[in-house]
Amino acid sequence: MYAIVRHFQELVRSHYYRSIIYHSLLYTYAKWVYARGRVESPEHLLTALGINLPAAIASYAKWQPLLESMLSKVHASPGQQGGISLEDGRLLYGIVRALQPEYVIETGVAAGVSNAFLNAALLENDRGRLFSIELPPAECLGRLQQDGVVFAWPERGVGWAVPIEIRSAIGNRNELILGDVKEVLPALVQRLPRVDVFFHDDLHTPEHMKWEYDVVWPHLAPGGVLISDDANYGWLHFCRERGLPQFRVLNVQRLTAARKAQA
Repeated sequence: MYAIVRHFQELVRSHYYRSIIYHSLLYTYAKWVYARGRVESPEHLLTALGINLPAAIASYAKWQPLLESMLSKVHASPGQQGGISLEDGRLLYGIVRALQPEYVIETGVAAGVSNAFLNAALLENDRGRLFSIELPPAECLGRLQQDGVVFAWPERGVGWAVPIEIRSAIGNRNELILGDVKEVLPALVQRLPRVDVFFHDDLHTPEHMKWEYDVVWPHLAPGGVLISDDANYGWLHFCRERGLPQFRVLNVQRLTAARKAQA
């Protein structure tokens, strides 16, 4: 019953969904599909992606206390801070740790939870760069987003929760780009040689999310991974168009991922 009430509240809060009943029905259908396709643990999804598990979890225990402490601070902070769960973070860490990517992109930084997991893996790899795209805080503070969210993280700044140990160690290997993703993302993928790992976690409307997937996919390296938080009908549509049925419904708390075929 609680899940039904929460789902109804999501629809009511979002102008996108409450304005067009068809969008609400697709969102409801997608959540039902993901409930059926949910895997038991991040390790299950890593295996489905063809990720080597020993490589994925290598040295995670070293970072775990710091990352869990960060999550506790975020959860204790008032308002909507954005961010992912510990299980989702383990998945991000595992993908980056195992694939040893050179070029990683994330859209949506907020308090910086996913940023910390990604950077921890890059630090452990001792290689690779992360490009993080977020709106300037002044453009988010107190504003109702199209997906029904009002964020509180702008009060403390982009990535405020990233532990200083990670922030100082990663240095200029993490480039923060403040701006509209519609302008920033197409330009960024053009200037990079390729994209090895991409993580979507900004505006969660189906059209916007699928737009990001479609922009990045042609630039994704063979064997690269495209990841999305809060997947909805946009992911189902994307996987159908790209011929990726094996990745269509598998998810950890609606965090999904697809891997490009290796050459």
